[in-house]
Amino acid sequence: MGLTDLFRSKAPKLKPDPQIRWFGKLPTYGDYYRSTTDESWAVEFNDWVLKGFEIYQSRRPRGGRRPGRLPLAAVVIRLPRSGMTVFASIQDYGGDMRDRPFPICFYAGVPTERWHGPTSHTLAPASRTIRDLAALRREVPRFLNSPGRFESQFGAREVDLSGIDGETQDDSWMKQARQIPLTDWLAGVRAILKTDDPGDWLGAAARKAEQIAKLESKEFQPTLRFPLAMELPLEVQTAGWLRWLQSRMYLGRRSLSLMVSGELDRGIGHFSVVTGEVVPEHFLLITPAADTLSRVDDLSDGTPEEVEGQDKNASDAVPASVRPAGSWADFVERVAVMA
Repeated sequence: MGLTDLFRSKAPKLKPDPQIRWFGKLPTYGDYYRSTTDESWAVEFNDWVLKGFEIYQSRRPRGGRRPGRLPLAAVVIRLPRSGMTVFASIQDYGGDMRDRPFPICFYAGVPTERWHGPTSHTLAPASRTIRDLAALRREVPRFLNSPGRFESQFGAREVDLSGIDGETQDDSWMKQARQIPLTDWLAGVRAILKTDDPGDWLGAAARKAEQIAKLESKEFQPTLRFPLAMELPLEVQTAGWLRWLQSRMYLGRRSLSLMVSGELDRGIGHFSVVTGEVVPEHFLLITPAADTLSRVDDLSDGTPEEVEGQDKNASDAVPASVRPAGSWADFVERVAVMA
C-alpha cells in the first residue's frame, strides 16, 4: 500500500446523518442556539444560512419599518464543499431576546452522491423528511412558553431518511394531482401571475418550457421559481413542477437544490429549483427580497419569453394563449411542442 492509498483509506466516508441538528435564534436567549458542529457539513450549512441572512438584511430598505418574519421555509441544499445534501426546515420566531432578527433551522443530511435529481419519482421520501422537520414548529411555542435547556427538548432526536437513495420511487402524488382541476390551481395563484388572463399565462409557460428544452445541456444551469397555491397540497405541486421540468431537462443527471416558502394553508408560495452550485445569495429565494436576486427565471411572469442563455432569434411555435382545461396532473404532464 502506497502513501496515497494509506491516506485515502483513512479519509472519512460520508454517510447519512439522521441526527436532528439546529442553528438559529429564539426570543428566549441572547445568542445563537447551536447544536454540536462535530461534522464539517454542519458548519458549512450554518455558514450558508448565516451569510444568506446577512445578504437578505443588506437588501432591505434602510430606515423603514422592521420587516415581518420570514415565511415558513423548507430547503434541500447541495453543499458544494462537503458533498452533503441538507434537508432543513427554516422557521422565524422574531430573532433573539435582544430583538436581533434571525430564523432557526432544524436539519439533517445525506451524501449527495446517494440522491441525484430528484425527479418527481424520487421526491416523496425527501418530502416526508422535510415534513417531519417542519412539524417541530408545533413544539417550539411550547419551549418558548416554558424555556429550559434547548437540548433537553430537541436533542437526541433523529429524522427518518429511509428511501432517500435515488432508487426508491413513489408516484402516488399523481392520484391526488388528477383530482385537482387546473382552474382551481390557477385561481389559487392568480394574484401573483403577471397577467389577467390565465390562458395567456399558460401560453407563456409553454413557451418557457420549449425554450428550456432547447437549451438543455450540461452548461445550462438556470435557477427557476414556480408559484404554489398554498391552500392546495404542497407535495403534489412540488412533485408536479419537477414532472413538468423533467420533460425538458435531464434531472436525474443533476443534483438540484430545492426551496419552498410560504404561509401554510393560505396565500401564494414559491418553489425554487437551483440547478447549478448553490451560493449564499440563493437564501434570498425564501425571503421577501427574492426579486432582488438576478438571473432567476420566474414562472409567475405572464410573459416569460427570455430564459437565461436563450437564442433571441428562436422561433415561437407555441400559441399566445392556451385554454385552461383538465387537471393539475394534465398540465404538468403535458409535454411541450418539442416532444
